[in-house]
Amino acid sequence: MNAILFIGHDANRAGAQYLLLHLLTHLHETGVRTGLVLGAGGPLLPDYEQVTTVYQAFSSAKDPSFSARVLAKLGFTPPVTEQPEVDGLPTLLAAIRAGQYSCIVANTIANGGLLRMLEPLKLPFALYVHELETSIQIYTRPEDLRYELTHVSHVFCGSEAVRQNLIDHHGLTPANTSVLNSLIRTATLLDKLKAVDQASVRTQLGIPPQAVVIGGCGNAEWRKGVDLFLLIARQLLNTHPDVHFVWVGIPEGGEETRRLHYDLARMDMANRVHLLPPGGNYLDYVACFDLFTLTSREDPYPLVILEAGLNHNPVLCFEGSGGSPDFVGADTGCLVPYLDLSAMVAALARLADNPTERTRLGNVFYERAMAHDVATLVPTLLAKIDSVFLPLTSGQYAGR
Repeated sequence: MNAILFIGHDANRAGAQYLLLHLLTHLHETGVRTGLVLGAGGPLLPDYEQVTTVYQAFSSAKDPSFSARVLAKLGFTPPVTEQPEVDGLPTLLAAIRAGQYSCIVANTIANGGLLRMLEPLKLPFALYVHELETSIQIYTRPEDLRYELTHVSHVFCGSEAVRQNLIDHHGLTPANTSVLNSLIRTATLLDKLKAVDQASVRTQLGIPPQAVVIGGCGNAEWRKGVDLFLLIARQLLNTHPDVHFVWVGIPEGGEETRRLHYDLARMDMANRVHLLPPGGNYLDYVACFDLFTLTSREDPYPLVILEAGLNHNPVLCFEGSGGSPDFVGADTGCLVPYLDLSAMVAALARLADNPTERTRLGNVFYERAMAHDVATLVPTLLAKIDSVFLPLTSGQYAGR
């Protein structure tokens, strides 16, 4: 396999972007040459630039649209609604051609506009899809999605739930899809988790050293179920008043944040439920978790469940909520009926009262997370890329 060109929609600190960084770092360390086309910037840009050649398909000087500025002020990431406009597109295409890439792998299904922009390169491409239907509808345009699914050579799916959704609703087949679960650099994450001064972090948050901490993580949006997290906290604190809840990923401004704090104040839980902003230090808080709740209504296979597993945390989630139940499994006692908050509270109460059972399940989830290491999963990715793209020359692609 020659050099691979990847596509990322931006360089923000979120699951798909971190997954791509894990992947590119491993390929860099193992001698596979890569490039990365980015549709927008973000705080992870310097990290990407350390491990790959970055082509910026955006202008850092370009003033965002009024609607984008308003959405950002409200704490939302705007959906993809416009075809990318790139200053100096011929120069960008020439730079990419000079890299002599043999194929493209687009990370996430939100990159149809960038793929269409790069069509003059006449390179075959694969998708690595992490989205379920709600996100697909929000973050793609019909014409971009149609282009992707019509021209794609193979689709890697972050979970079986992602794969089945694409087959059921978007016309893909078992033959042109395969599951490649979320991947992580386990050694790097373990080093970061072990380096955390947990006592200091707990002191910063006002959490006693021996208090059980129940964690959650994600954007302040309906899909992630932050509102459910507050309702679960309300019920559990009735019987376990010393437990603390920590959610990482709530922006400091925005309407949804205001609503969450409105509820939190009226439930009189502000000293027990801590809503923290997103940031590069989120693993400091994960390291302090004793239990992790994925309250998502829909989630493909988020990296945070693997990070919690590496922290030896039992992970609880809802049935029918996407790919995470595959990781949690029916054998752990941590998979509860969809949106059955009473069942979730009962499971949390049982584990909060039983440190021995928490340790046993934490070891189960640790082993499951370790199986997602890049060194284990990337060879599968590269082998599939070879089998799909080696017989497909650029001339054959251009004639399809």
